[in-house]
Amino acid sequence: MAHQNEPSKNSTEQETPAWLLRVQEQSWEPEILVSGIVLYGLFQLPALLEQLQHFLSHFSFEVFSSGTADESIIAVLKVANVWLIGGFMVHLLLRSIWVALVGLSYVYKNGVDVSRLKMGESFNRLIFKDAQYTRNIVRLEEICSTTFAVSFLLFMLLLGGCFFLGVVVALLAAWLYFFPDRAEQLTTLDPILGIIGGIYVLDFLTLGLLKRIPYFSKFYMPIYRVMSWLTLSPLYRKIYYGLVSNHAKWKSVLAILIFMSVTVLLYSGFRLKNNPADALTLRLPDTAEQLMYPGHYANWAGDKPSGLIQIPSDVIESNVLSVFVVHKSSYEDRYIKPLCNYSARQDSVDQDTLVMDCLSRFYTLQLDGVPVEADYLFTRKQEPLQVGLQTYLDISHLEKGLHYLELSFQFQREDGSVRPQQVAKVEFYKTQHAERVPVFTPEMGE
Repeated sequence: MAHQNEPSKNSTEQETPAWLLRVQEQSWEPEILVSGIVLYGLFQLPALLEQLQHFLSHFSFEVFSSGTADESIIAVLKVANVWLIGGFMVHLLLRSIWVALVGLSYVYKNGVDVSRLKMGESFNRLIFKDAQYTRNIVRLEEICSTTFAVSFLLFMLLLGGCFFLGVVVALLAAWLYFFPDRAEQLTTLDPILGIIGGIYVLDFLTLGLLKRIPYFSKFYMPIYRVMSWLTLSPLYRKIYYGLVSNHAKWKSVLAILIFMSVTVLLYSGFRLKNNPADALTLRLPDTAEQLMYPGHYANWAGDKPSGLIQIPSDVIESNVLSVFVVHKSSYEDRYIKPLCNYSARQDSVDQDTLVMDCLSRFYTLQLDGVPVEADYLFTRKQEPLQVGLQTYLDISHLEKGLHYLELSFQFQREDGSVRPQQVAKVEFYKTQHAERVPVFTPEMGE
């Protein structure tokens, strides 16, 4: 009876449909096809992500233009892209070796002829531990399939994290849109999300430890259900549990720690735009007063101009300074229109005149700390697409040497008062001396 109750070793294979067995045996075909096609698209993705960040920062909600949500989301997507590219490249490399061995197994039925090489016994054990091509092919097949699955898993883990961030940001944007005067109440949301996210990540790192605690698991169940959907877990959790349940726990934990460590390093690099070589040299922090930002200068910016203010060059050889101030459309309803009483004036004042008055009140410039009156013209730049204000400042009175231009936003408080905030400082060197206008005297006339 005991023998009859034991499951047959072949029961799983007997229950597996024939079509699924065929698919399993030929899984290498779609794997190579997907890896090759997707890899081509993945290498084009970073440029598209840069365009997405530009759109979010300049033409989207305030939560993107005034905060760091856009940088965080784009950084996570870039890290996910790196993991997928790395995994698929390794997979294609291993599959190439696999294909080579499959071809040789047809030509050389017995594999490697160790006797003809006449190597020492120690080298034979080291190099030809398994001289048969068939067993190597089977083993490599398992590694290739696992690599493909792991690559997809890592990508989906980060994509799930990005989706979670996107949902949170969408809720924040909705709150700011419907309750613009209650933005301060959002500060209580950060610790709550931090605790919930921390519990979920801890459960992931410990291979589901929290689900095994008798009483805590009941409390954790609703959190897990919500976070599961917010991180797209149903799409990949069977892959995750399939991998961790078929390997030693210490190997799974080590692999997860390596994944998390590399992800954090990549994220910080994309998010803060750090160069790993910076750690080996003396450098100033990004907030230092003596730091020049290349995006402020057209001759330095390339395809990554500043999203705040731009001038032609770091060296100005004329007495006119061309200045382009980038317009933040997400600030219009909450800050710019109330500043100029737009709603009450739109029926009595020419629309174009009213718009330019509103914009010129919000964007203000200072030259060497002294406010300057600027006559703005509205314009747009095509590469990349930016809309904003163009003005020309007379700097003939400035001495030869280093000067700086400051841009400030005039934020209006709830009580109607205005709070100026400096958002950019642009240094430039003027090559000409200030023009000296001679004072007319009778002696000069004579």
